[in-house]
Formats: sequence, C-alpha cells, structure tokens
Amino acid sequence: MPSFSVPWSLENIKDPTYRTKFVNVPDIIADWVREHGGVAGRDLLDFGCGEATMALGMALRHSARRVVAVDTHGEIDNAAPYAKAQLGLERLPDNLELVRIDANSSLDELGYFDIVYSWSVFEHVSQDLITDCFVKLKRVMRPSGVMFLQTTPLYYSAQGSHLTSLISEPWAHLTMQQNLLYAALRKNAENMDRANHLQWVYETLNRATAPQLLRSAKKAGLAIVREYRTHDEIPVPEELKEVYTEEALSTNQLVFLAKHDGG
Repeated sequence: MPSFSVPWSLENIKDPTYRTKFVNVPDIIADWVREHGGVAGRDLLDFGCGEATMALGMALRHSARRVVAVDTHGEIDNAAPYAKAQLGLERLPDNLELVRIDANSSLDELGYFDIVYSWSVFEHVSQDLITDCFVKLKRVMRPSGVMFLQTTPLYYSAQGSHLTSLISEPWAHLTMQQNLLYAALRKNAENMDRANHLQWVYETLNRATAPQLLRSAKKAGLAIVREYRTHDEIPVPEELKEVYTEEALSTNQLVFLAKHDGG
C-alpha cells in the first residue's frame, strides 16, 4: 500500500472548486467502482486530468497504488503549485505521475490499469476521435478493469455552449444567430483574451449526445454495466423542439461505468 509522509491538510483549502475536485469527485468515482474492486491498492488512469487535482485526491485520500494523470494542455503543470497553495503540500506523492500527451498519442507505454476514469472531458474530444479514444482507453485496461466516464454539459443542453459565465440565457448557442452570440460574448467578457478563449472552447466542442457516446463506447468493445443521466429542470423552448428531440435538449450529463465486452 502506498505511503506518503509529506504533510498536507484539507483545512488549508480555500478554493471551493479545488475542494470539489480533490474531495467530492474522487469520492463519487470511488463509490461507483466500489463493487468492482475499489480504488485502494490499484492502478488508475485519469484521462484529461486538467491540473490533476482529482488524480491527487485519488493518490492521497483513496490510497491508489499508482495514478497516472494525462492531459493535452499545459494546465497539468499547475498540479504542484495548486497543491502547495491549497493543501500545504510541498511535493507531489510518489504514486502520482503526470504525463503530457497530444490528441493522437498512444497510451500503451503507460502500462495497464484497473480503473480508467474521465470527468467532464469527453465533450471536448474531437468528434472524429471519440470511438478511437475509447479504443485507446480500453487497450490499457486490464481484463478485469473498469472505465468510469462522466461528461457535462452535453452540447444540446441548456448550458451546453460552456459560455454560461458570460451568457446566461439557456440554449443561447442554439437560438442566437452566431455573429450575435459572439458579439454578446465579447460585450460581456472582461478582455479579448477571455472572449477568444471561450469562443475557441465553444467552437471545439463536439456535438455528441448521450446515446451517441454510449454507441461509441460499445463500438470500441466496452460493455456498459451502469448508466446515469441528469436533465435540465427548465422548460425546453417550443421552437427548439421543432428542430431537436426534447431528450437531447434536456439531457445535460451522462455518467457510465463500463467493462471489457470480452473481445
């Protein structure tokens, strides 16, 4: 079982978002995989780790043997400074590895894992790479391993544009003319860099629905053993229901647990 003697404390956490990622999200994932061997003493892959706060929570609070956190963005370099600022942690634990990859990187050299998980990442995976991404993840799962995936907000949901911090109108990205959407984005942004970044995030979102993601996972050779969806609790505009299904418009989150299908 991993041991780690460098002191840290939950009481140091001042940022509620950091607390959610370090405490709440790892606890949710650990609960989902409890009946499939749990986390303690096992090898985990965090796919799309961001600044690796969730991976650090798994390594420190759930006694994983090995946690490999991968991401395509430089945000991964913030893991150590954020941990020092929020936890008082002087160095990252030995059972946590941070790896920068690109979108087409193979994961094979990372070894094999008992648990592969991803939180609020797959809405950002390029649409043409979704099935291939599942294939790559399945390839590094041990035959007895599981995959946990959560993704939100799905594109067609009320806040699916990821622009909510500046444009609060539900389904604005589906109802507003695009040049007017961008104009509103720039009007409400504190600076152009912020507006340009959010526009890039919006334009690179995939359009995958919950059923499409599940089909891609199954096509990749994964068997869904548990599934959960959440829905927006606000009325869907009638004009949108003329174009899209109400199920697609209201489903804002997909969570599932999958295993090898035997193939």
